Amino acid sequence: MSALDELCANAVQRQLEGQLDEAERLYRDVLLIDGRHAAANHCFGMLNVQLHRPLEAMPYLLAALEASPQLPDYWLGYLEALLLAGRLEDARTTLALAKQHGLAGAAVTEFATRLQAAPPQDASQQNASAQIASSQQNVSHQNASPQAAPERGAAASGAMRPSRAASRRRERLARDEEKSLAAMLQKGQFADGLAFARGLTERFPERALGWKTLGALLFASGCAQDAVAAMQEAIRTAPQDAETHKNLGTVFNKLDRLDEAERSLRSALQIAPQYAAAHSHLASTYQLQGRFAEAEACYRRAISLPAQDLPDDSYTGLLFMLSHNPDIGADALFAEHLKIGERIAAAAPASRPRHANIPDPERRLQVGFVSGDLCRHPIANFIEPILAQLRDRPGLELHVYHVNAAEDEVSARLRGYVRHWHAVRSLSPAQLADRIESDGIDVLIDLSGHTSLNRLRTFARKPAPIQASWMGYPGTTGLRAMDYYLSDRHFLPPGRFDRYFTEKLVYLPALAPFQPYAAAPPVNPLPALGTGHITFGSFNRLGKITAATLRLWARLLIALPDSRMLLAGLPVKEQDTLIAMFAAHGITVERLTFHPRCGMEQYLALHHRVDLCLDTHPYNGGTTTMHAVWMGVPTLTLAGSTPPSRAGAAILGQLDLQGFTAETEVQFVALGRYWATHLGELADVRGGLRSRLQRAPGSQAGAIADAFECAIRHMWRRWCAHLPNQSFHSPGLEAVTHV
Repeated sequence: MSALDELCANAVQRQLEGQLDEAERLYRDVLLIDGRHAAANHCFGMLNVQLHRPLEAMPYLLAALEASPQLPDYWLGYLEALLLAGRLEDARTTLALAKQHGLAGAAVTEFATRLQAAPPQDASQQNASAQIASSQQNVSHQNASPQAAPERGAAASGAMRPSRAASRRRERLARDEEKSLAAMLQKGQFADGLAFARGLTERFPERALGWKTLGALLFASGCAQDAVAAMQEAIRTAPQDAETHKNLGTVFNKLDRLDEAERSLRSALQIAPQYAAAHSHLASTYQLQGRFAEAEACYRRAISLPAQDLPDDSYTGLLFMLSHNPDIGADALFAEHLKIGERIAAAAPASRPRHANIPDPERRLQVGFVSGDLCRHPIANFIEPILAQLRDRPGLELHVYHVNAAEDEVSARLRGYVRHWHAVRSLSPAQLADRIESDGIDVLIDLSGHTSLNRLRTFARKPAPIQASWMGYPGTTGLRAMDYYLSDRHFLPPGRFDRYFTEKLVYLPALAPFQPYAAAPPVNPLPALGTGHITFGSFNRLGKITAATLRLWARLLIALPDSRMLLAGLPVKEQDTLIAMFAAHGITVERLTFHPRCGMEQYLALHHRVDLCLDTHPYNGGTTTMHAVWMGVPTLTLAGSTPPSRAGAAILGQLDLQGFTAETEVQFVALGRYWATHLGELADVRGGLRSRLQRAPGSQAGAIADAFECAIRHMWRRWCAHLPNQSFHSPGLEAVTHV
């Protein structure tokens, strides 16, 4: 039995035991992974029939029937839903078709008797009776005997010449179904909506809305390749729909098909020049291509337009991009964050809620985490050890508000650490704030900051008495409603960065715990001892490799003429651009080695060929730097004046490796030359780096979790005592007196 079959069987058992909510959740988990799983579709459909929701049951029952029309129970289940919905004519037609496929026996006879005794349909039910014809025809075509083919051909020929009345009926039916689909999505029934939209494209392939919605839902569920085909079909049927062109461009961005993304987004803007969302997504395309000036212009254009279609990613994208700009200092970057924070806050109610939380300083705290990254994403690697440590603590009750429609095996694992897991992707900022407030959350933790899928608009409404940002973004949110920012002394040295945060700074032993990859290969000897030359490496994403970064790397390579550089994890089609940029600084292609994206074990094994990693600037590496350390490879970093330029220094500071942190470009080159000429010393560092990391504060998840719990309790006690927010160190809890 496969894992999905086992999960489905578990759901059936829960259904038989009367645990219907749990059964529904398990069925949805199966269908999220395999939307065509016949048994899960049938059983989930019958669960809806059991709950007297026949209209919601039909797409699932029909999907099961189309997958396995030889199973009598699948015919009978679909017939039962039709009868319960009062679609008697559909039921009669389906019953006749089922008999042609061999359905017989006492159950069929009993159903026919019930169908005969059922009251007649009213007019509205009759108008809906044609909706399953196309899907039934699909089943028939797959399984009918060869002798039936001429009859089907004749029927099809007749269908090509519908009467005006039939066309009008079909139009009304299509609109009714499109309204039903919209209602499902408005209720947040995305799994149901996906199945219904798929059926809609089968029944009405000539209408764009079904294809458009199917593409959007496929993309939201992580099926980007399938989404492309659906969106292209939507464009074929409605070529002047700017939103669909924009949606397709967004999917192409996700798939790193950037040239196609640019064409799609430009098509959207040709149709609708004032389309703010299209400007925003085109900015993202430019940013991914390293065209930062064009990206900034597009983001600012998007923000200047009416906001009804402006995605939150416009604000996020602009700030994220500005954080990569070496020409923007800390003061200017903070000013931009303040502007965006004020714009976000302006959309929230002017007055904040009066929280009804009981001000008992020692009671059990309701703690909520808000994130769209609790799946296969680096944030999950950092928060999982914390949740594992906090799950059984008597003073805390944990809630997760997951704002990503897609969930995977990582999400399923994280669910096990918290008592309350809320899937809230469909909720508006106001609705999510109401939900958090009604759940009685005392301390609300943002794990996104200004990154994708953030819910800062909800935080601006102040749904919890205490709100803090942590891990997801190296900088302030710019929101006055955000009380604290959790950090450590290596990332944000006390006294140097307070004025660049609207939040009060809370210092933990380490910013976050690191969870090494379990199957990582062992550390190998220093490659340079065998090759006779030093090999630098970079595993950072393309967007971090700015012109300033590449120029700095080139200075070091020129200073060490025998050195080489390995660049991994970059799109193949971008290699020529990087080669040309290096060539402009005098670095020939023979000194460069490129590796495309690969699996985790292969990616880590590439470190066996690298002596020293080079950090990006001004937006440092984070997870990549930690992986390199685990593989025995230190990173040479340039620490700057902005928070994003401090991540490398923070990691190396935790490891007491100050000899790899430069304060100027001149020092960066000097340090690189030092290590290239002190290979024995570098080999010693390599050999002890993994054990050094294991001893470092960032590997002590228990201590970080203790400090986190201590910190939020201190925040809560101050709130209960009506004291103002205050920067402090945890677990020591001494106030940072300079603030």
